[in-house]
Amino acid sequence: MNQASSPIARGAEQLGSAAFRQRHGLRLAYMAGAMANGIAGEELVIALSRAGCLASFGAAGLSLERVGDAIARLRAELPGKPLCFNLIHTPDDPALERALVDLYLRHGVETIEASAFMALSPAIVLYRAKGARLDDAGNAVARQRVIAKVSRREVAEPFFRPAPDAILDALQAAGELSAQEAAAARLLPVADDVTVEADSGGHTDRQSLVCALPALALLRRRVAEVFPAAARVGLGAAGGISTPAAIAAAFAMGADYVVTGSVNQACVESATSPAVRKLLADADLADVTMAPAADMFELGVQVQVLKRGTLFAVRGAQLAELYRAHPSLQAIPPADLARLEQQLFRQPLAAVEAETLAFWQQRNPALAEQASREPKVLMGLVFRWYLGQSSRWAIQGAPERTLDYQVWCGPAMGAFNAWAAGTPFADPAARRAAAVADALMQAAAQTLSRPAPAAPAAPAVQAPPPQALRPEPAPAAAPPASFSAEDIQEWLMEQIASQLDLSPDDIDPRRTFESYTLDSTRALLILTRLEKRLALKLSPTLIWNYPTIETLATQLCKMVSAKKVDMPSAQ
Repeated sequence: MNQASSPIARGAEQLGSAAFRQRHGLRLAYMAGAMANGIAGEELVIALSRAGCLASFGAAGLSLERVGDAIARLRAELPGKPLCFNLIHTPDDPALERALVDLYLRHGVETIEASAFMALSPAIVLYRAKGARLDDAGNAVARQRVIAKVSRREVAEPFFRPAPDAILDALQAAGELSAQEAAAARLLPVADDVTVEADSGGHTDRQSLVCALPALALLRRRVAEVFPAAARVGLGAAGGISTPAAIAAAFAMGADYVVTGSVNQACVESATSPAVRKLLADADLADVTMAPAADMFELGVQVQVLKRGTLFAVRGAQLAELYRAHPSLQAIPPADLARLEQQLFRQPLAAVEAETLAFWQQRNPALAEQASREPKVLMGLVFRWYLGQSSRWAIQGAPERTLDYQVWCGPAMGAFNAWAAGTPFADPAARRAAAVADALMQAAAQTLSRPAPAAPAAPAVQAPPPQALRPEPAPAAAPPASFSAEDIQEWLMEQIASQLDLSPDDIDPRRTFESYTLDSTRALLILTRLEKRLALKLSPTLIWNYPTIETLATQLCKMVSAKKVDMPSAQ
C-alpha cells in the first residue's frame, strides 16, 4: 500500500486542535519543521502533504532562484494544497529577508514558518498584513498565515499581539500597505500559531518543554485579557518530539499540534546525504552538542549538532575561541594559522579570503566593503566560510570532508532510534516520512486512549524504591490524609533521582525542575505516578506555578488535605 494513502487510526486524526487542522487543511495536527539549505526539500514536503500533514520547505540559505523553483514544483505536484515556506530572520541582511517575503507574496505562498526572530521586522509584518481585510461583520481576516517558532516568552509575546503601529504606519506611508490593510492588521495577531521550541536541533535555547509550553499558554491567556484575538492563536510543541510518548505528553499538556525535525532529516525523502542519514540512525541521546552558528557567528549564537562521527563542533569551537582572542587574521599565532589552513580550510588563507569577499560582494556589497576595511569583520566572514561549507559538505556527502560534517540534530534523534529498534524503522532505508508520522501519531493516540487501571480495593502499599520503578502503572494511591509535605518531597526527590540516574542525596528540593533538565516524557511520567499516589487529578501547569520540589510538595499537601486540585485554566 502507498504510504501516503495508508489508513490512520481515527484517534490519531482527533489529536490536537481541530482549529489548527482546519486552518491548514490537514488530517493530522502534525508538522515537519523547516530544515535549512533545502534539507526539508520538495520530496519531504510532497510526501507529508499528501499524507495530510503540514511540512515547511527549508528555504534558509538558498538563493531566491532556488526557492522560486521549489514554489513552482510544489504548486505542480500539490495542486490545490496551500504551501508553507520558511522565513528565517536575517538581521545582518534585512534586504534578503524582504526579498524573500516579496517572492512569497508574488507567488501567493499561503503560510510561512518564521524562525530565529528576535524582534518583529518590517518584512514579516508586510507578509502578515498584505491583503488583510475586514469582512462584512467587521472582523479582520488575513490572507497569509504565520507560524512563529520561538523558545522565549519575550520573543513570543509580539506574535500574540497586533503588529506595532510604527511598522504599520511606515509601510503605509511607503505605499506598501493600503489604509484598509493596515486597519485590518491592527486587529490581527501577527501569528496564527506559535510553536514552542524546546531542546531541538539547530538554533535552540535548549528549553524544557514541560516548563516552556505551560509558560507560553499562560502568556497567551494574559495577552488575551487585553487583546481577545490572542486566544485563537494555536500553540505547538517542538524539540524532543520523536516518540509516541513524547507526542502524547505534548498533547496531554495542551499542545494544539506537534512539530518534528530531526526524525524527518533521517528519512529517505530529506535532501541530505545517505552518509548523514546513517550517522543519524546511529545516534544516541547524548551524541549531540552545541557549536557556533554560521549565520550569527559574530554574536556568539550557537546551534545544536551531532557530535558522533564528526569533529565539526570541536573545530567550530576553536574558531570561536580564536575570534574572541584576536583582532584580525594576521594576529593569529603562526602555528594556529597553519593548523587552520591544513585542517579546516585545506587551502591557503589568501584563497579563502578571496572566495569569501567574492561571495559577499555578490550577496551583500556593503558588508563586503566593510570587511575590506575592518580586519575583525573579515575574520568573522572567513570563519563563517568554514561554518557554512560544513553543512553543505554534509548535505552533499563529500567523502573527503566526513569529519567536518555539520549535522543539525537534537536528542530527539536518539530517542527515536531507541523506539525504532526492533522495528522496520531501524533500517535507515525504511524511514519514510509519511510512514513515520503515521506510526508515531497512531501509537500516541493509543497511549492517550488507554484507560487508567481501576483503583484496587485493598489498602495501598508503600511505593517501591526508585530502582524498582517501571514505565508501567505506579503503585496504588495511599489514603490522602497519610501524606505530609515531607513525604511528598522525599518521594519526588527519589523519582527525579531515578529518572536521571542520580542518588536522592544529589537532588536539592529548592532547585527548579527546569534546572534538572527533565524532558517532557519523564516529567509527565512522574506527574502521572504522582496522581495515582495522591489520588488526585493534577494539571501539568502545576510544575510551572510551583517550580521547585519544595514549593510543589507544600502545595500538594494542601490539596490532599482539602481533597481538591488546583487546576489553573489554560487556553
